[in-house]
Amino acid sequence: MEFETVLTCRASIRHYNERMPDEKTIQKVLDAALLAPIVRWHKLHLTVVTNKEAMDLADAAACEFVKAETHRTFMHGAPVWIIVSGEKHRDPDPWTQEWKNNNLFWNVGAIIENMELQATALGLASCQMNYTIVSIADKPEVRKAVGIPDGYDALGSIVIGYSDDEMPEREVNRELIPVSFVR
Repeated sequence: MEFETVLTCRASIRHYNERMPDEKTIQKVLDAALLAPIVRWHKLHLTVVTNKEAMDLADAAACEFVKAETHRTFMHGAPVWIIVSGEKHRDPDPWTQEWKNNNLFWNVGAIIENMELQATALGLASCQMNYTIVSIADKPEVRKAVGIPDGYDALGSIVIGYSDDEMPEREVNRELIPVSFVR
C-alpha cells in the first residue's frame, strides 16, 4: 500500500472480528513503534496483551472510571492491546522535570502513530485506547494483570485486529484545522 493511501485509509475502527493477527504481523507493528522519532533518554516499554481476562479487567476499570450504568467494552472486541508505558522523570528542578515529562508524551504519540500507520498498511484495523489507560492508573491489580512494569506508568495504547468494517479512503478536510503561514 502506498504511503498516501495508508494515510487516507487509517481510521479509528471500533468493530473487530475474532481473527487474531499472527506473531509476524504483530511484530511488524511493534517494529514500527521502534522506528518512531523519539528522544532516547526516556525509559519506555511496550506491552502486548492478548489475554482476554486481563483485557476484561481493564474494560471493567474503564466502566468504573466513566461511571457506566451497564458494562461495555472499550476495546471493541479487538484481540490485541498494545500499551506504551514510560518511566516519568523525577528531577529536583520542577521546570526540568515538567519539560522532560512533556517530551515523554510526545514520544508516546509518535510511537502510537507509527503503529497505527503500520497496522493500516498491513490490513489491520486500529484504535487508540484512552479510558482504559487512565482508568488503570490507580489500580495496581489491573496494572499487574496487563503487564505494566513496576515504576512505569501506562501512557497510551492502541488495539489492533481484523475488522469486517471497510476502511475507505478519506478526503482531506482542509476545514478541520485552521492553517496559518508565516512567510
